Amino acid sequence: MAESELQRMFNHYVALPHGAERIRAKQEALKRSDELDDLGWRLANRRNLALEEFFHGDKAKALPVIAEYIEIFERNLANGRMVPTENRVEGYLRMLDMALEVFETLPQLPMEQWRKMEEKYWSAMQRYRYGKADYFQKKFNQLLCEGSVQEAEEFYRMWEEEQQTNHDQVVDCEGCIQYFRVRHALVQNDWDGAVKEAQPLLGDDPGCSQQPWRVLHLFMTESRDRGSRSGVKEYGKKLRMRLDWDENADAMELLAYDALFDLPHGLKAIESSLERVLGKWDHLQRWRNFLETSLLLQQAACVQEPFSLTLPKQLGCYREDGQYDPAELSQWFYEEALKIAQKFDERNGFPYYQNAMEKARAGMKQMTDKRQK
Repeated sequence: MAESELQRMFNHYVALPHGAERIRAKQEALKRSDELDDLGWRLANRRNLALEEFFHGDKAKALPVIAEYIEIFERNLANGRMVPTENRVEGYLRMLDMALEVFETLPQLPMEQWRKMEEKYWSAMQRYRYGKADYFQKKFNQLLCEGSVQEAEEFYRMWEEEQQTNHDQVVDCEGCIQYFRVRHALVQNDWDGAVKEAQPLLGDDPGCSQQPWRVLHLFMTESRDRGSRSGVKEYGKKLRMRLDWDENADAMELLAYDALFDLPHGLKAIESSLERVLGKWDHLQRWRNFLETSLLLQQAACVQEPFSLTLPKQLGCYREDGQYDPAELSQWFYEEALKIAQKFDERNGFPYYQNAMEKARAGMKQMTDKRQK
C-alpha cells in the first residue's frame, strides 16, 4: 500500500514542469517517505529533490538534502540495513560530486570542509571502482579559484586521459563533458579551439538540454571580457532567440547583451528578477547578477538621466520614490558584488573573482570607448 502511494507521488512529480511546483511536490513525497520509513524512497526522493534544486531551483539549497542522503546512505550501510545496489551507490557518488559543486556557491563554507568532502569522494570512487574523471574536474575548477593554474592543468590532463578509459564515471553526460572542454580551451585563451569544441553542443543533438544555453552564455560573457562587441552581439542574439522556449533561459543572463543593444529590456529584467535573486542562498549567482546589473547601469548612465526603477525594498539602495541616478546605482551594485567576491577570494586564498570583475569592467569600457570615438 505504502509502495503504491509513494510510486503515485513519484509519477505525479515527474509529470510536472521543472521548477518551483515540481520542487514542492518532491518535498511532499520526501516527507511522506520519511513518515513511512521507506528506505529506498527516502534515498530516491532526496536524490530527485537535490537534482531539481541543483538544476532548476536554488543550487545552494540542494546542500542540506545532499547531506541527508549521504548520512542516510552511510548509516544504513554501516548497520547492515541496506545493500549497496548499483543505483544507490551511483546516487551516493552523485551526491558527493554535487556537494563539491554546491560548495562553490557558498563563500561561508570553509576550505577544510571542501577538503574533507573531497577526500570522502575520492575514497568512495576507489571503494566502488568508479572512474575519477569527475573528481579531476572538480579539482581543476577549485584550483583555478585558488590561482594554481599549472596544477589545474595537470588535473585537466588526467581528466582527458580518464575519458579514454571504459571506466564507469559518476557523470557521463556527453554534453557536460563537451562543455568542460570548451571552458578549458577558453582558460587556455584558445578561442578557435573553444568554438570548435562547442559545435556538437550547438547542433541538432547536443547530448544535454542545459549545455546549449550555458555555452552560448559563456561565449557572450567571454566576448564582453575581451572587448568584442561583435561577439557579444552574435552570441547574445542566439541566447535571445531561446528566451521563450529554453527551460534553462534566464533574462538576467542576457544583461551583457542588453547593456549594449537593448537597455530597456535589461532594465525590465532587473526589475522582474532581483527579488528572486535575493531569495536564493546561491551567492555565486548573486555575485554574477549584481556584477551584470552594475555594468548595464553603467551603460545606462552614458545615455540616460536619473530614471524610475522598481527595486526590492530589502536592497540597501532602495528609494521610496523609485528615482535613481544610474551611475550611483551602478556603483552600489558593483560594491555589493565586490563584497561577495572578496568573501570567496578570502576563503580560496586568491583574488579570482575580483580579477574576473576587473576583466568584465575593462572589457565593457573598451567597447564603450570604441563606440564613443
